[in-house]
Amino acid sequence: MTIGIVGCGLIGGSIGLAARANGHSVLGFDLESVVGAVAIERGCVDEMVSFVEVAQAEIVFLCVPPSAVVSVASELRSRKGPETIVTDCTSAKGPIVRWLSSANDPNFIPGHPMAGHEKSGPKFSSGWMFRGATWIFTPTPQTSKQALKKVESLVAEFGAKCVRVDADRHDYEVALLSHLPHVIAAALVGMAAPLDSTDASGGSWRDLTRVAGVDPGLWSQILLANRESVVQVLDDFKSRIASLQETLTNQDIEAVEAFFQEAQKAKAKQK
Repeated sequence: MTIGIVGCGLIGGSIGLAARANGHSVLGFDLESVVGAVAIERGCVDEMVSFVEVAQAEIVFLCVPPSAVVSVASELRSRKGPETIVTDCTSAKGPIVRWLSSANDPNFIPGHPMAGHEKSGPKFSSGWMFRGATWIFTPTPQTSKQALKKVESLVAEFGAKCVRVDADRHDYEVALLSHLPHVIAAALVGMAAPLDSTDASGGSWRDLTRVAGVDPGLWSQILLANRESVVQVLDDFKSRIASLQETLTNQDIEAVEAFFQEAQKAKAKQK
């Protein structure tokens, strides 16, 4: 099978490595020639080609920043072959699903691989990134079942577990489980900036702030693309922290203990 990748960064590069490891041919396209050169050097793609050429692949992975996904998807729709399947990899599904309501392309599959790390670019791509990872799809009523199954079969070859959910549910859950932790990590690191050192930190600091070094430009776009859900979870978080602050001010040890007991019980139920 011929796979196309538009945007050969961390995720696009990793998809290319995984696809090539499973015997597929991979064509890449990226606006930045430096990115393309690294993708070739790392073996993420067989060759870098034009946008028109990559749009003729059997399955095209759209791995561009959130602010560009709808415009590039529209361009792909006008350029791709009649049987070409396109799937995006952006972490907010609302914008692309709303676009699909008017574009009405049954061969466009909204998707989101739940994988990655704080580094960016094809230099840090890996063919095993999706092993054991969840790959979420948010099909619409117009989505072709055949096209969806074909994409799911391919990403299963990468070692991913395919899950189908509603787009709104997806956006709320990633806001809570992914976007909010990144915001908290950034806030904590910013609070510690005036300190001379972090010698007093322990494992909890390291674990909580690991993702604070992400690409600022990309994460600004991610939060804005999913702003409604992010604002919702931020409101809930602020409420919980304000409640804890009040119990500490009142020296209410039972309420403070209850705060941690609730978290302990919830954690025990989670995977």
